[in-house]
Amino acid sequence: MNAETTPHCTALGFDDKRIQEVLSMLRLGEEHRAIADRIRTQVIAGRADELVDRCFTAFARTRGFSLIERSFGAKSFKRAWINRLRRFGLDFDTKEYFEERLATAAAFARAKIHLSLLHLPYFLTQEILIEALSEKFNDRATTLWPFLNAVLKLTSLDLYLTAEGYRLPELDELEGDLDKLRQETFRLRRRTSIDELTGLMNYAKLMESLEQQINRARRRGHESNPLCLIMSDLDFFKKINDTYGHMVGDLVLRHVAGRIKSATRDFDLIGRFGGEEFVIVMMNTDLALGEAIAERIREGVMKAPFHVKQYNIPVTLSLGVAMLRQGENKESLLERADAAMYEAKRSGRNRVVVASDS
Repeated sequence: MNAETTPHCTALGFDDKRIQEVLSMLRLGEEHRAIADRIRTQVIAGRADELVDRCFTAFARTRGFSLIERSFGAKSFKRAWINRLRRFGLDFDTKEYFEERLATAAAFARAKIHLSLLHLPYFLTQEILIEALSEKFNDRATTLWPFLNAVLKLTSLDLYLTAEGYRLPELDELEGDLDKLRQETFRLRRRTSIDELTGLMNYAKLMESLEQQINRARRRGHESNPLCLIMSDLDFFKKINDTYGHMVGDLVLRHVAGRIKSATRDFDLIGRFGGEEFVIVMMNTDLALGEAIAERIREGVMKAPFHVKQYNIPVTLSLGVAMLRQGENKESLLERADAAMYEAKRSGRNRVVVASDS
């Protein structure tokens, strides 16, 4: 039986190794398997209903039994008890045996039935078996003792597993709480690292990521791991805001962010530097490839004017490209890309200018 069909064992960590540790702790071995077989064939066979009937009426009067009756039904509970007695000790060293006990306990725990009420049938089963064995072997003490010892050990195993199974709803609840915490942590991290308007990295996250990638390039060597940076700025963005309003201006920024993402690669890092400026960090990218990607971004934005209501607003970008120099820090890299971008502005806008890498 694999982990998919033993979910309760899996949840509580009852793999083959732990099962053997539990059996070793209780000193249950192959000899007890043989004794359990004899108990089923010589004592229980044909008498399971009678043996359970001896104590069921008294058990049904126990405080709390009404909850069992409402949750599972008295007949179903009694039938399960009889079936478990018929299989007493059968395959006790298997994951299937552990799974059945754990699952039953978990079901009772979820029904808010106290553990002591589930333990009681195991104690009563122990008593009726000891009584039946004593009747059968009353004149053979040396024969009787190994049987009694097996009953005590197998009952102890069942009590242990039911107690463990009662933990499962608590673990489920804890896992649910952890899931909520993870989701909240994700939301908080997203709020602190994502620009809410564009969905790109915000300035703080962008600077942190750029620093990390520069350090990575230094460790791995600039020649084998070149790093390029694009600084871009919307052309005439103030005019868009003044003409159409800041709400439309925000939509234009979101539109441009989407076009930039479409024109870049999955592993490129894109962030909003501030206002209408965007930065793209490109790992394993030399200057020629960086320029080609910048040109692709420029064309993608230029060829996709922004449409809203009756307006068809042309949008263009000016872009500056710089490649990380040996020993250069992020401030210097940003300054060179920014200078190249302003050169693109001065020379007519809607163009790409590459900073010298020497």
